[in-house]
Amino acid sequence: MKKIKQKLPEISLIYPAYNEAGNIEEAIRQAQKVLPKIAKKFEIIVVNDGSKDLTLQIVKRITEKDKNIVVVNQRNKGYGGAIKSGFKKAKFEWLFFTDSDLQFDLEEIENFVPYHEDYQLILGFRKNRAEGKKRKLLADMLKIWNYTILGFPREIKDIDCAFKLFNQKVLKTIQPINSNGAMVSTEFLLKAHLAGFKYKQIGVTHYQRNVGNPTGSNLKVIIKAVIDTFILKKQILTSDFKSNLKEIKAKFRYNF
Repeated sequence: MKKIKQKLPEISLIYPAYNEAGNIEEAIRQAQKVLPKIAKKFEIIVVNDGSKDLTLQIVKRITEKDKNIVVVNQRNKGYGGAIKSGFKKAKFEWLFFTDSDLQFDLEEIENFVPYHEDYQLILGFRKNRAEGKKRKLLADMLKIWNYTILGFPREIKDIDCAFKLFNQKVLKTIQPINSNGAMVSTEFLLKAHLAGFKYKQIGVTHYQRNVGNPTGSNLKVIIKAVIDTFILKKQILTSDFKSNLKEIKAKFRYNF
């Protein structure tokens, strides 16, 4: 592990949350513990994506005692819609998003920080898949699908791993992000790759979800992902996108 030379100047952590009443308080507690170790300034953004349980009430209670927590409450827009709302709200130079279901150990972000001076994105990949064979099969199919339809870079090990640290410059450069569903990570990474941003990949531990229900293998989510794939393909093939890409590459030929 590369030793931390200095903290991040500032970071916005984004938690998308849909019916995470059983997990969100512990997720916030972890962030409150870890973020002061890695950044001089930080904020915790919880995006309540139309939860039908007590997620919102729990977060509001916690925010009364912690001014570093920001709550975004919205009707259900899907995973990508929640992530994008967090992006829009984030005010700090570095952004990090992960799921609020406690399937990752937030302390592992400490392994990412030493690389922030050399890379614009530090991407987590799951050293193990804790959800079982069905979800692993879906993930493998997603890789093949994205490689075939979109020409997605094969060197990216884990497309939809929800453990990503990146600079605001990346986000501002690749906007707009159109997907509101499970394809949001694919769109984000593909556009960042095409724009020429440097990235580092680091393995992270993946744990089973103990409370709540996952939505990633829901049939509606999968169908929406298929539709979003073709929308994204059409977008990246347009002359306007290609023209903008040339300007982006010329502008961002630098190393941090």
